[in-house]
Amino acid sequence: MLCRSRNGAFSLSAKALTIFTHSLHSSSSSSVKFNPRITVRKPASVSAWVHRDLALQTVSSSDANSICCLLSDQSLQCNDFDSLLKDYKQKLDSHLVLQVLSNYRQLGRIKTLKFFSWAGGQMGFQFDDCVIEYMADFLGRRKLFDDMKCFLLTLLSHNCRVSCRAFGTCIRFLGRQGRVREALCLFEEMETAFRCKADNYVYNNMLYVLCKKETSGEWIDVALSIFWRIESPDIYSYSNILVGLCKFGRFETALEVFRAMDRAGLVPTRSAVNILIGQLCFLSAKEGSIEKVRMKNVSRPCTILVPNVGTKVGTNAIESAVGVFWAVYDVGLLPSSFVIIQLLKELCRVVEMKEAFQVLKVVEERKMSCLDEGYSVLMQALCEHSWVEEADHLFGRMLSHGLIPKLVVYNSLISMLCKLDKLDDAEMVFKIMTSKRCNADSVTYTALIHAYGESRNWEAAYHLLIEMLGLGLIPHFNTFTLVDKILREKGRTDLCTKLEGKMETQILLKHCRAGQLKDAYQKLNSMIGKGFCPPMHVCDAFKNAFQKYGKLNKALELLERLDGDLLRN
Repeated sequence: MLCRSRNGAFSLSAKALTIFTHSLHSSSSSSVKFNPRITVRKPASVSAWVHRDLALQTVSSSDANSICCLLSDQSLQCNDFDSLLKDYKQKLDSHLVLQVLSNYRQLGRIKTLKFFSWAGGQMGFQFDDCVIEYMADFLGRRKLFDDMKCFLLTLLSHNCRVSCRAFGTCIRFLGRQGRVREALCLFEEMETAFRCKADNYVYNNMLYVLCKKETSGEWIDVALSIFWRIESPDIYSYSNILVGLCKFGRFETALEVFRAMDRAGLVPTRSAVNILIGQLCFLSAKEGSIEKVRMKNVSRPCTILVPNVGTKVGTNAIESAVGVFWAVYDVGLLPSSFVIIQLLKELCRVVEMKEAFQVLKVVEERKMSCLDEGYSVLMQALCEHSWVEEADHLFGRMLSHGLIPKLVVYNSLISMLCKLDKLDDAEMVFKIMTSKRCNADSVTYTALIHAYGESRNWEAAYHLLIEMLGLGLIPHFNTFTLVDKILREKGRTDLCTKLEGKMETQILLKHCRAGQLKDAYQKLNSMIGKGFCPPMHVCDAFKNAFQKYGKLNKALELLERLDGDLLRN
């Protein structure tokens, strides 16, 4: 087998040159129903390289069919492949072996591996690259890594050529299972032990393992050194290293790599662009924030608050993110909708509204799915800074394009207009909101009620509060107090009593629906003391809530007291 020395490199062991079959008996077999049809099934990592006309060749298709029939016959218990396949020894070639191996579902894992071992013994393991690559993929997909090592060492002992694609496949599958050190050792030894110079396919798979599958970050410097060794990096070389650098917080180097990629005229993958822009936006959002840091290397460990003092990249992170966005836009690539919204939110947070409008214009031109969300983000930012003209213009664009504003857009617009004492405009937006069948919530009503209350328009404030209670929304105490105070100033104590009764009823109904029996009982008892009679549906809800928890008698006692008070009145 391929053993690792203390420095992690692959080395030959004393038992390394044993025949490949001995390592195959540890694999579990799988019973598959016989199917006489021969179908060449190539792994996804190999199919792009193997010529298409290989599967169409019929020179040895009948021989492959016969071999599969013999090996699949359950009545034949012969394990001696020499005697079972003696008629096919002279006909063996790489094409025939590949056709038989491709029918692994018919043969089962054990017989497939045994056939390869027998064919290798007959041909001295002098296979074409397509067979070697197929077996590397076959063993990797089944996580037979010990067999994979033995397979590579057997090829080495027979001086068989191993292609870069086979090494890249092995490295990729090792990395997927977290065997990063083994993948790195194989990468380092492929040129010295196997005399195979790595190409971009091998480099890309090694970078994929170190940057995407490795989670500790201890190998990022190794990945960077491997990247600079590549003579002509391609799209995937740059993209893999970009992902790794962003993943482990090396943003300055990541931007240098991105600029080098731009100079080379290459475009990164969309996933790499998403990670780069997304992480730069996240870095910009953290700038200036306060974070908790745990101090452990002291006599008495404690937690302290530390300001996030930015680096050079952190200070200009949003500018870098915008630069990356326009660079990839110029070559026809855009990040995902989620990342674009993230970029828009950060631009609005740092009040870079001009850039935000330019980004939104691109989203509008491309008719992306995040257009509604993009408008919502900008509308909230404009309303937060009380930029009325810009918000009005953007709101008009939304309606002219047939977009349906979300509730948060209406709430932001109404709140801004109410703060600026533009009640007529706020009322008009509220009417548009109602016509668009967008249901108002507590934020909408609270903003309008407070605006009317400050202008001493008690009729509008009272009707809105009654409407709010009718929808089952419970106003804040300050909102209720404001309207009650105005009504008393106007001498409308009758409306104050009516308003208080509706308020108490809604609170009682809320307690019943939440199963808060103690609060519901106290609230109804308090209402009876004040002379308020809740509606019939509220009494039914009160009774059902107590019945659900087996306390119906207690509820009936209080309801009978309510009925008695009504009869006396």
